[in-house]
Amino acid sequence: IPEFYEHTEILWKDRGVQACFERSNEYQLIDCAKYFLDKVHIIKQPNYTPTEQDILRCRVLTSGIFETRFQVEKVNFHMFDVGGQRDERRKWIQCFNDVTAIIFVTACSSYNMVLREDPTQNRLRESLDLFKSIWNNRWLRTISVILFLNKQDLLAEKIKAGKSRLEEYFADFTRYQTPQDATAEPGEDPEVIRAKYFIRDEFLRISTASGDGKHYCYPHFTCAVDTENIRRVFNDCRDIIQRMHLRQYELL
Repeated sequence: IPEFYEHTEILWKDRGVQACFERSNEYQLIDCAKYFLDKVHIIKQPNYTPTEQDILRCRVLTSGIFETRFQVEKVNFHMFDVGGQRDERRKWIQCFNDVTAIIFVTACSSYNMVLREDPTQNRLRESLDLFKSIWNNRWLRTISVILFLNKQDLLAEKIKAGKSRLEEYFADFTRYQTPQDATAEPGEDPEVIRAKYFIRDEFLRISTASGDGKHYCYPHFTCAVDTENIRRVFNDCRDIIQRMHLRQYELL
């Protein structure tokens, strides 16, 4: 095993390998590869223990349906995790019976990437198409969607690097203006802000098109290591349930 770590470090420092990594959007590479390859000198230590960040960065392809139950502030949550790949989607329908909300997670950094199962299809466009099909599904017309606009950290890296321009994949971005209600972190790049709100608005354009008021979209900018996500789910579900009760008694 020590030789494995040593060889990995040598390879990762190689200029050819780094040049290949710079073009990783052209092939299938797990997002956390750089994070862990940069940490090989720590991981190889005999007394290494994964940190919370290490665990949150881990990624396993979801196949099938995984059920989780947990509690937040004495409120019981029952969550189903389903795979997003095309061949996994037919299994979803059995999870949609009597749910409070759907959590839809999209990788915003995937705007310059293609699907594993279809190299001709842009990943972000596929995500938009899937969101549209869920939002407009006649069986889901009353179920609200909590939208996690995920991988904001990786999106920011790509936008600031300038090698894959968003407008090369989404021409409408050229004319897009950052909305007045946009909020920014201290020192956040204006172009990154414009990019993330453009992607948000592409989804909101779908959710506001019907305008029937029977279900709502709750968008959030997130990244893989964001531990506040479950708090967002809790708050959104509380709002969704309140709306359901108001509608039930014809107050909304």
